[in-house]
Amino acid sequence: MKKSHSDSRVIQYLDERIRLRSLLRFLLEEPMPGGARWAYVFGSMVLFTLILQFVTGVMLAFYYGGTPDHAWDSVNYIDHLHYGSLDVGRLIRGFHYWGASIMVVLVGMHLLQVFLWGAYKRPREIMWLVGVILLALTMTAAFTGYLLPWDERAYWGTIVGTNMIGLVPVVGPLLKSAIRGGSGLGALTLSHFFAIHTMMLPSLFILFVVFHLVIFRRVGPAGPFRGSSSTLEAQKEYFYPRQVLMDALAMLAVFVLIASLSVLFPPGLEAMANPANSSYSPTPAWYFDWIFELLKMIRPEILGVIGLPAIIALVLVMLPFVDKRPERSPFHRPVAVLSMLLVLGSMLGLSIAAEAGFKKLVPLDPAAVKKGKIVFEHSGCMGCHTVMGKGGHIGPDLSEEGLVGHSEHWLIVQFINSSAHFPGSPMPPFTFLTPQERHDLAQYVSSLGRTGWPDTTR
Repeated sequence: MKKSHSDSRVIQYLDERIRLRSLLRFLLEEPMPGGARWAYVFGSMVLFTLILQFVTGVMLAFYYGGTPDHAWDSVNYIDHLHYGSLDVGRLIRGFHYWGASIMVVLVGMHLLQVFLWGAYKRPREIMWLVGVILLALTMTAAFTGYLLPWDERAYWGTIVGTNMIGLVPVVGPLLKSAIRGGSGLGALTLSHFFAIHTMMLPSLFILFVVFHLVIFRRVGPAGPFRGSSSTLEAQKEYFYPRQVLMDALAMLAVFVLIASLSVLFPPGLEAMANPANSSYSPTPAWYFDWIFELLKMIRPEILGVIGLPAIIALVLVMLPFVDKRPERSPFHRPVAVLSMLLVLGSMLGLSIAAEAGFKKLVPLDPAAVKKGKIVFEHSGCMGCHTVMGKGGHIGPDLSEEGLVGHSEHWLIVQFINSSAHFPGSPMPPFTFLTPQERHDLAQYVSSLGRTGWPDTTR
């Protein structure tokens, strides 16, 4: 009883100063047409993922060095940051890495659900437009965060992305130079991307998420597309308690999924960005695969770079103003549903084609990998190259070389005539190696950084 009386005094104190009871009523007594439903959880899942990105991003920023000579080292340090026996650094980075992918998926699913339910129609046009802006911010955050590890994949992927911006007539070259901070990627580029990713975008996210929620509370949820208004009104429930429980369980499922992916598939880190490695074939993040594959098919290239984004933006922006029919059920909107299925099928097909066209990793033979490690050590390679924090710094770090996708032939040519790939390379020709030793050495180098192989090479 004494504790209950104390709690009531605290609530009364807060209520007098910040109107706590009114705030709780505003948050929890939101009417839900048709009652609590699992279909309503997508918005809360997106918001939870965004908050998780904010939290893990701040934690990573404490250890991140945003300059070309420190960025890769700081990310590598984070990956090897331990607390007891727990790889806490790699885990936090995994949460941020996979959280970005899951957020892209959830934003897409949420937008898709709104489209299917016709919830973009009057009076929710403005809320739809704000959602489209949030989708654009999500994709921009994914692109700007891609560069920050400053490894080979990040560097060359950003080269391709910014080159595409430069194709835009008149303003393209200016935008490209402004984003990069010059003609090439360097310290200013990394500084620009870090500032956009950690300062500008979070501020815009907060602004538009709040705007989205305010509009949502003003116009209310659209409710199910089936049932008369009187039926939905009779089934109406408040946000608390059932919908709160459903949202909490959905957010818990997202957390478990991200945590599982972070533990089972931690994000990799390729070798430090090497501007001289022009032979590197960059691959985009998986959610950009379909765009890059489609751009390969559109000629001239400028039509794809300008026309494709313009068409997508125009369709999304104009949709609620063109489709003014009150009918919301997808069963009575066959053209809209078939168009959506066609777009999704095309995106899936293009993504599969893009993945199939990327470089394949060299198949590994455990016995050859072990022999190759001996060749690597006996040939003095450690004097110039670093592997897992050990070795010299004259040549590039090879800790993640196995993830680059160089063929065995490419590696053998590199061993015996590095100048063929990099004119003026100081690497001596290892022509004294026998063909078998070259094969074994290529196998070992191809294993570096690939999950499970460090244990087999000890």
